[in-house]
Amino acid sequence: MANLVCDIAVVAAGPAGLAAAIAAAENEKKVIIFEKAAVTGGTANMGIGPFAVESHFQKDMMESLTVEKAFEDYMRETRWHVDARLVKNYFEKSGDTISWLEDMGVKFAGANKYFPGSHRTWHMVLPEDGSVPGPRSAGTMCKRMTERAKELGVEIRTETPVKKILKEDGKITGVLAVDKSGEEIICNAKAVVIATGGFGNNVEMIKENTGYTYGTDIFNFRIPGVDGDGLRMAWEVGAGKGRMSMEKIVHLVAGVKNDMFLPLSNIFYQPNLVVNLEGHRVMNEELLEHTSYASNVTDIQKDRRIYSILDKRIIGAYKRNGVDVPNDMTKMFGDIVAYFEEMMPKAAEAAPESMIIADSIEELAEKIGCPYEELKATLDEYNDLCEDNWDSVFGKDRKFLRPISTAPFYAAAISIGAYGSLGGILIDSDLRVLTEEHIPIPGLYGAGSDVNDIYDGSYVFTFPGNTMGFALNTGRMAGENAAAFIDG
Repeated sequence: MANLVCDIAVVAAGPAGLAAAIAAAENEKKVIIFEKAAVTGGTANMGIGPFAVESHFQKDMMESLTVEKAFEDYMRETRWHVDARLVKNYFEKSGDTISWLEDMGVKFAGANKYFPGSHRTWHMVLPEDGSVPGPRSAGTMCKRMTERAKELGVEIRTETPVKKILKEDGKITGVLAVDKSGEEIICNAKAVVIATGGFGNNVEMIKENTGYTYGTDIFNFRIPGVDGDGLRMAWEVGAGKGRMSMEKIVHLVAGVKNDMFLPLSNIFYQPNLVVNLEGHRVMNEELLEHTSYASNVTDIQKDRRIYSILDKRIIGAYKRNGVDVPNDMTKMFGDIVAYFEEMMPKAAEAAPESMIIADSIEELAEKIGCPYEELKATLDEYNDLCEDNWDSVFGKDRKFLRPISTAPFYAAAISIGAYGSLGGILIDSDLRVLTEEHIPIPGLYGAGSDVNDIYDGSYVFTFPGNTMGFALNTGRMAGENAAAFIDG
């Protein structure tokens, strides 16, 4: 058995763990990070960029959003059912964190929106090759953070998972880890930061704590290794169990089977007609772009599934005029409309139960699996609303009202997805881990998705970049606060 000594042991080297380690090392603390995987970065390696408010990018763009206004809007959207002090601390830190990352060599493509109704808070990371930001471009940020941590003397032990947090006389004393050879390591530390990324790969924990069944009514991203280890270890040393939920979005079911069809989401997430498995219209389809609202709508439908429907004439309109609601994701996928009619048959062949082409309404109903009479009545009502140029049912903007009348008809099954899991470890606004009685456990801190309970069950999509932003900023704060704890 090997023995190590440090000031702060950090469990996992994702964005929260790296930020915690760098912040603690900047405060002259000796830090060791233990990472289960062979590389650093965690789920951020799949991401695009973090949230920030009042960054210099926003100021340069004359963006008027302030911390105070963002806080007010955010708390209203979460109905004040979250830790207001933690949200405020995070928002106040976020703008400076962008500059902090830039000092490490991270480059950003400015501040962006996710969709027109969202705020310009998404700071997309520029890939190393200078190409357009997209999925995985934040991996560059993780590389720069890893380099910075090493410059500061942080010891990073990959393929060395922590198995247990050590506690004596009510205080945290370190961690027990196992290296890739199987040798146990005792690391004596004055404080520990847990940043393991949640439980998004643990289908049993998802079922037990959220009620969703992976592959049936939720199709979340599953990142190998994100199994809830940090939650389990925290609970073992007396941490209270915080609220646990999934970071819900909507997801094309076909995209679960084959990522090459994900660009089709840019068409099917437009404000087209949306029906459920009973053939009924269920929402103002303008809100489909706000994936938190759309996932909540989907959550209460039969089999937690809805269908987006359009026809040949709508595709023709998109070809002539562009999609109704362009967004920054459009830049990643390009002009999907131009080759929609080429790609859609491939999607229908690969996933016929969820990507549908039909030559009649009757065939459409059959393939969706809804009653023909109900779907026909829904289409008749919807087409009448389009003719009247007024949605008297749900109030959709008249410029989006287009009848469904010309074959072929297209439909895509949309279910609940999730970026990952949220919460599980009870904390206070200083990132201190609390017992069920809300008493801090001396020397134990949490950061990132393990402690993220600031969404009140729905990702606040009007503030894009939030989860990565929360991880970076809570990691940074946890590292600083752990260092302050050691200093007494």
